[in-house]
Amino acid sequence: MNVLVINGHPNLANSFANAEILKLLAQQTEWQIAHAADFSGDIATEQQRLLAADLIVVQFPLYWSTFPSVMKEWIDQVFTYGFAFGPEGSQLKGKKLLFSITAGATAASYSESGFNFMPLENYQRSFEHAFKAAEMEILDTVVTFEMNAIPEEGGDVVKTLALAQEHTQQIINVVNAHIG
Repeated sequence: MNVLVINGHPNLANSFANAEILKLLAQQTEWQIAHAADFSGDIATEQQRLLAADLIVVQFPLYWSTFPSVMKEWIDQVFTYGFAFGPEGSQLKGKKLLFSITAGATAASYSESGFNFMPLENYQRSFEHAFKAAEMEILDTVVTFEMNAIPEEGGDVVKTLALAQEHTQQIINVVNAHIG
């Protein structure tokens, strides 16, 4: 199975969780990893990657309860009329998709009374929109909270790396369950 991972982290040099996850996913020898931050404007190449993939993993950290701006820019450029939607679009229809999300905040903060004011599912509708409009099949969302490695913000590097390893195994398990 051709698995494509789209990394939406803007700067892996400043990441513990996403860098660790991508390092571990890179060990899956049949998987291809593309970085939205490296997007050069070659829309045709990005679209071809998507078309060639059997299953797409969209990996990103939550930034203000959605994906980082580099991921938004990538989607804006690649999910074009006539490709991802429109009368001649829907070329991604039926493509399997898995969201892989890291969050520094607690799960409880995603509630009516929490810091983020709403459950994660409410925010999720927004970042799923382009993929649903492209008629892709969303298999699952793997989300891990409390992936904060910054000590000044109450984070813990060792805990974050352990959570990243667990998160990666969940991704691999979902992908393996849908191979074939």
